[in-house]
Amino acid sequence: MKNINFHNKIATLIFSLIFVVSCSERNVDNLALATYPTTPEVFIDGFSTGLNFSAWGKVTNFSVDYVEKYSGTASMKFEVPNFGDPAGNAAGGVFITSNPRDLSSYNVLTFWAKASQVDTITKVGFGSSQLNGATDETYKVTVNNLVLTTTWTKYYIPIPDGSKLTQAKGMFYYWADPRDGGKGFTFWIDELKYENLGTIAHASSAVFSGKDVVYNNVETGDYQIPDLSGTFNLPTGINQSETFTASYLTLNSTNPGVATVDKPGKYTVINAGSTLITAKLAGNNVQGTVLVNSIGAPVLPTTALTANTTAYTVANVKSIYSDSYTNAVIDSYEPFWTWTGGGMTTNYLVYSISGNHYIRYTNFSDIYNQKGILVAISFETIPVDISAMTTFHMDVFVPATSPNVTNKPTITLEDWSGNYGGTNSSGSYTSSTPLATGSWVSLDIPLLSFTGLTGKSHLVHIVLNNFPTVICVDNIYFHK
Repeated sequence: MKNINFHNKIATLIFSLIFVVSCSERNVDNLALATYPTTPEVFIDGFSTGLNFSAWGKVTNFSVDYVEKYSGTASMKFEVPNFGDPAGNAAGGVFITSNPRDLSSYNVLTFWAKASQVDTITKVGFGSSQLNGATDETYKVTVNNLVLTTTWTKYYIPIPDGSKLTQAKGMFYYWADPRDGGKGFTFWIDELKYENLGTIAHASSAVFSGKDVVYNNVETGDYQIPDLSGTFNLPTGINQSETFTASYLTLNSTNPGVATVDKPGKYTVINAGSTLITAKLAGNNVQGTVLVNSIGAPVLPTTALTANTTAYTVANVKSIYSDSYTNAVIDSYEPFWTWTGGGMTTNYLVYSISGNHYIRYTNFSDIYNQKGILVAISFETIPVDISAMTTFHMDVFVPATSPNVTNKPTITLEDWSGNYGGTNSSGSYTSSTPLATGSWVSLDIPLLSFTGLTGKSHLVHIVLNNFPTVICVDNIYFHK
């Protein structure tokens, strides 16, 4: 990862001196609440003060171009590599301000852009601040597959509810893969800034795909509302869709004694009982609700795992989650993937028994299928090579209060060797029987049982589907 700081050190020094002098003369009894700058510019012939850049993929993909520009003296230049480039197969990055900004008076991020050929930016948006190991995507907004032409054109990324962005850090982010036969391309962006345009219409959007869903046997804890999409009418007359986090929603619970809604994009179940969770976006009602029927405190395992000892030598194991081995670098134990018509709703917490840690997954289903837990463990940044392994192992505990679903549990392994010169593949294993409840069950599944899995050198995902509605898992690893 490559980091660049565009901070104006001279301006910072002057500001610091002024600040010290003013503080020495100020009556602390009259101090007002801290405010944040409302600076709308991100790049106008140069970067606004305090901006940092962090690159993904091919880290040299970004530069400032003083020849090609829409107006003024410079533009931002992004070079998407050809597929198979040893330095990286994609161009990505995020622009973050070190000092939060108050963007609540704006309703859209705008920029001018062109490309060396008609092509597509895979993802572009704002609200992502991933720098120095810390990630905050509370108010992330994304436009998918934005088509660029060879002429300068103005683009818009509406803000779902500007009132939420009083301390924004993630000013802009992008990700572009080579599309046309793996051929790379170059694109430029200029005049990148936030604006308040009266010609941006409010979004039409829905949670849970606009459905009224019911969650039974809900335990106490935090539950994330999944990302959603909205359609905005742009000044060009075009209706544009974008995805954004549920943190932009204002949630309501009809029974606060059962669940509260004081955390962005989440409801917190605190007692047994029933409540209806509804949502608004920028004051407008949003279709879709969730009826929560809570059983109260969670039912946890009472005995330690018998499989917590080191059953295999370190050289014969590739561990994903276990106290007994060194685990792979994990991007997320619940990435909250979304897709048209559905998405993950699963939550997880880490518990321990006698010092042994395990993951507890709850929240039941993917929105689209409405059946059984759907959760993924993702490690795309550093894929895991399991080509020398023979078996997948996982320990599972199912509380007796968690009913089994109709379909039997399915585990899917996804390999991205195609991104490294091989072939992508995905293989699934489906259990012939439901999992037993009330005790730990050890699964040892030969990799040959994962139908369709061919490449094993760049494993990136483990997906659990059609499991019981609440499960505990531990000792997830591959062995030989």
